[in-house]
Amino acid sequence: MIRAVFTRLHRWVGLTMAGFLAVAGLTGSLIVFYQELDRALNPDLFNVPVTSQRLSPSALAARVEAQLPGTHVTLMSIPAPGRASEVWVSGKSLAYDQVFADPATGKVLGQRKWGKAGLSRAALMPMIYLFHYSLKLPGVWGIVLMGVIACLWSIDCFVAFVLTLPRGVPFWTKWGPAWRIKPGASAYRVQFDLHRAGGLWLWAVLFVLATSSVALNLPEQVFRPLLKTFTTLSPSYEDLRPPAVVRTPKLSFDDALHLARREADRPQWVFRAPGTVGVSYGARGDKGLDGFGLSTIVFDDQTGARVLHQQAGHGRLADIYAGMQYQLHSGRILGWPGRILVALAGLAVAMLSVTGVVIWLRKRHARMVRRLRTSAAAA
Repeated sequence: MIRAVFTRLHRWVGLTMAGFLAVAGLTGSLIVFYQELDRALNPDLFNVPVTSQRLSPSALAARVEAQLPGTHVTLMSIPAPGRASEVWVSGKSLAYDQVFADPATGKVLGQRKWGKAGLSRAALMPMIYLFHYSLKLPGVWGIVLMGVIACLWSIDCFVAFVLTLPRGVPFWTKWGPAWRIKPGASAYRVQFDLHRAGGLWLWAVLFVLATSSVALNLPEQVFRPLLKTFTTLSPSYEDLRPPAVVRTPKLSFDDALHLARREADRPQWVFRAPGTVGVSYGARGDKGLDGFGLSTIVFDDQTGARVLHQQAGHGRLADIYAGMQYQLHSGRILGWPGRILVALAGLAVAMLSVTGVVIWLRKRHARMVRRLRTSAAAA
């Protein structure tokens, strides 16, 4: 009885998710290498001459705002030598939100609207990235939709695993075939074995991708509240930052770097949000994103008081787990090997989605044929 319920649940949940997961898997396999592909497509935006000269973040922000009237710099990378600074800006009626500037001279190299639909070199990778987690639907609808799909996927991972378990003994002897693709079998049997064995061999990776998808798309709606039912989480930035009021900041980007200098030995970003200014830093991988990822220090932009210090890989176990969801989802927790594994898993997700639909269609056809034969015999 339970197995029959699980079979129906896996069938209909799987069919509901199949198209979404196929898209997410294929796009996810690409954006695992987002930075490398984006830079390769747009060398004119990302590459600058290597020089020891570098403007301070505040000076660079001032030069960008002077060249692009009406803009206000909110986020800026502190790049490695030979890389342009990625500067994010806000302003009324802007046709762009991301600007690339030479960190030595402040010269603006180009700008783009991140995620805007288009097949140009500058638009392609951001569009794929946005499509991956939101289907590029307006507002938050796409993010919520893909978050709901991720919730269903997380549950279905357990349902699918239970369905592979054998009935009867000896357990391991009967379960063994579920892990293998039968040689010389029919095309349908090969597809069935690919679906079952592929899901088993990659089960742990797929479950991590599913649950981290929930964390990234529905962090405050599902992930953190669910985690809080089992353990204690430290307050997040959203919980601690000062009220968003209109006021002139007293602290600059340079001030934030000065205040954070003891901890932030490898600053990667400086940023500003209502009432706060901060620094993100990390030492592993490109932009400090490998391993446990970036740590963040946030200050009150009036007093310089420390609002938050999140150290990646430090603190309560629950805080470490909550803070590493992007690292798990992208594979960066393991560096390049992890990224390659996640890229292959994305292709596997697409394969599992397609084979699942094919298996359902074949079984549906077989059931229809049996019904027709039964009706014909009864007549």
